[in-house]
Amino acid sequence: MDLASVFAVATRKVITALPYDSLAVVRELMVKHGISRVVIAEDERPLGLVTKKDIIKFLALDDTDRSLVEIPVSEVMSGNLVLVKPSLDVRTAANIMLESDISSLLVVDGERLLGIVTKTDICRYYAEHCKGVFKVRDFMTPQVIYVKPMHSLFRVMNLMVKNNISRVLVLSDDHKPIGVVTLTDLTFYTSSLRPVRHPTFETIPSSLILTAEDIMTRDPITIQEDEDLCRAPELMLQKKISGLPVVDENGRLSGIITKSDIVKAVACFKGPCSSSA
Repeated sequence: MDLASVFAVATRKVITALPYDSLAVVRELMVKHGISRVVIAEDERPLGLVTKKDIIKFLALDDTDRSLVEIPVSEVMSGNLVLVKPSLDVRTAANIMLESDISSLLVVDGERLLGIVTKTDICRYYAEHCKGVFKVRDFMTPQVIYVKPMHSLFRVMNLMVKNNISRVLVLSDDHKPIGVVTLTDLTFYTSSLRPVRHPTFETIPSSLILTAEDIMTRDPITIQEDEDLCRAPELMLQKKISGLPVVDENGRLSGIITKSDIVKAVACFKGPCSSSA
């Protein structure tokens, strides 16, 4: 079986916004459609891209006191788009993602937007067509960024920024995963991305200082290191998550497997994999 074309695995119905739309419009599109990026386009021509990470970085630095309704998306979007032809094969697409350190490619015919290929689409391809090719341990990342339950939320945020990651695991004293804090938690479920600098801040009760335990998603789905790698994207797609803690036979953390790792697996194909569909 030949490798699929990038157009075959692409999402054809692309969620877009106009460059003069507000950041509030983009946020609502992300919430409504359960997506992490919105393409900025006009007359079917892609102009930019806005991700959850872009929103967090912008709001963390913006000191204009504007509401999301007052911020045009053109101020936040990235114009560094990577455009590919629909005939490109999926392995080459995965390599482009890794080399460019990006999470999506726009499929175009000339300047006309045809679709978008994200890490999620690559994961779906792997889950459907690549059973038995690799094990989880072949591509898991053994060095995991983690915190303890009583670490402050600011500690979690700093780790995300410093290490350019979108999730931080919360471990028990015996090194077992008990929770996870994701970029989504910070973007949509916290009231502030920065501590308040004010003389009266010291009077705020310590109970209002959020910890990892306060905001984490408890009992994260895990996967064992000797399982077939195709099980990882299956779980990610089913649970709508981007990563899984990898545990040993005793339930202790041994690594993490993410959508990026699945993209690496697709990029490493030496030949077409056998279809399990």
